[in-house]
Amino acid sequence: MLQLDSIELGMPSFCSNHYQSDYQPIQNLVIETYSLDGRHDFTESNHSEEQPIEEIDLNLPVPQKNDTSQTEFTNTPIKTIKNFLGRKKKNSGEKGKHDKYSENNMSRKIKVIIKNEVLELINKEIRKLNLTNIMIKEKRYKYDEIKLLNIKQKQIEDTTVDGTNKFLTLKIKDILSEDISKNYKSHPLDFNAILIDIIYHIESGKNVTSILDKTFLECLKYFRKDEDIINDSEYDCLKGLEKKFETLKESLMKEHDERYADMLIELMKKFEIIYYNKKPRAKRVKKN
Repeated sequence: MLQLDSIELGMPSFCSNHYQSDYQPIQNLVIETYSLDGRHDFTESNHSEEQPIEEIDLNLPVPQKNDTSQTEFTNTPIKTIKNFLGRKKKNSGEKGKHDKYSENNMSRKIKVIIKNEVLELINKEIRKLNLTNIMIKEKRYKYDEIKLLNIKQKQIEDTTVDGTNKFLTLKIKDILSEDISKNYKSHPLDFNAILIDIIYHIESGKNVTSILDKTFLECLKYFRKDEDIINDSEYDCLKGLEKKFETLKESLMKEHDERYADMLIELMKKFEIIYYNKKPRAKRVKKN
């Protein structure tokens, strides 16, 4: 395994959303500084026009493999599901729930859980690369500082139907290449994007890039131990992630009640099925 004593890097040579598929492994111990021609461009969801759905039916059955429709479920009329999931009518006198048990808040929590667990797994693999120090934007970072940092929560906070479905298909490298949290005062906002670029150019970085190339949904399915993923050798790079699911309820109950823990786990088990079968709210037409 190649060990790097020092890496000097200014900015990544390409945008984090457009990684090259044919990375050339470096042969020397030093990467020369090179420049970035563009910035990351993540599509923003229109929160003001498309409002997230507030409640969720956790008893929604999962469609079988031979189903021909994504919206028809056994013994569950579509009209009933829509009425349950839909926003309360203005004059109905009913109030929607916006506490920790609401779908929006639990959806955000699920995204945060998976993101944090994958981030921890990746950083464990980065430490195995034995990078003693690297130079990023004229600042040197030592071994224990060479890790991916937490990111801004913009995409995670988006619980619209389109926004969530898009997030499920994003690769981990694109999610973690977002600007880092402003809590890291001594790091540039694109620190993660630069470090990810470095790792893709290291010959021994394959264990890390294998994780970075997985989608958020693939990591979610491995985490909850779906049989089609957990038994596939292609996902061996995610080993250890499933262990956290086994202790998830216990972990949640350190801060929440049992009802909350059970509801969140049930939502997690059917997360993509529920969102795939929702219809985005029609955008409002602006009147002149």
